[in-house]
Amino acid sequence: MTTKQAKIAKLIALDKPLVVFDLESTGLSVTMDRIIEVAYLKIFPSGVVKKGVMLLNPEMNIPAEAVAIHGISDDQVKDEPTFKEKAQEIWEIFNGCNFSGFNIMGFDLPLLRREFLRAGMDFDYTAAKIIDAKVIYHFMEPRTLSAAYKFYCGKEHDEAHSALADVLVAAEVLEKQLEKYGETRDWEFIHKIHHLDNDRFVDNDRKFFWRNGEAHFSFSKYKGRPLGEIVKLDPGFLNWILSADFSEETKGIIKKALNGELPKKHEAPPLPMAG
Repeated sequence: MTTKQAKIAKLIALDKPLVVFDLESTGLSVTMDRIIEVAYLKIFPSGVVKKGVMLLNPEMNIPAEAVAIHGISDDQVKDEPTFKEKAQEIWEIFNGCNFSGFNIMGFDLPLLRREFLRAGMDFDYTAAKIIDAKVIYHFMEPRTLSAAYKFYCGKEHDEAHSALADVLVAAEVLEKQLEKYGETRDWEFIHKIHHLDNDRFVDNDRKFFWRNGEAHFSFSKYKGRPLGEIVKLDPGFLNWILSADFSEETKGIIKKALNGELPKKHEAPPLPMAG
């Protein structure tokens, strides 16, 4: 029994086991990517906790962008069983349970269901109770200037959305952050955290993600497909995007692609000079 995790069973009434889990995968596409690691804690109503982790052979190459995130390479999984080979074991862990984790509603649960479908098993979790820690976090700790002002400065932002008042509050929040987190005074650290998504997403809207250095759709019926492929396959769809309600950044990427100029992956911009 793991005391810290068993405490969950005391804090919230469990009518069935709660599986807290996380998946690592070959990428961000639920339809095209595959699971390469499953880690879980299974907390029973009695407080008993079982835990496990397994590596899986995804039967496809792991893109460099994914390896940079989780550090799992092709060599590490080449001799591991496939999801299909472990499907029954994983089913017995997850079936008939409730679920928790961080962002499992947005990614992990849909990806897990897709893998089960490939193995001929329907992992229908719609009737399960889901406790997504990310949803709770964002709801209980709003990411607004007023919330940041209260968190860092212990004050209420009474003049929210007055431009000058917002500026003064933002400056005060920054001052407190610089005092609280010493590393934020280092330009190299600041540069790094402001470009964390450079290796994952092509654009600020996250409409396209990088896979082996090539831009792929993260939305629409072509989710997970390369932009260059859709230019040839369905230019009409891309022209529809140009006439629809998408951002100028998204439209700019599409326009260039239709003109034969596909996005190229670059390193993060050079560090600013200290002034």
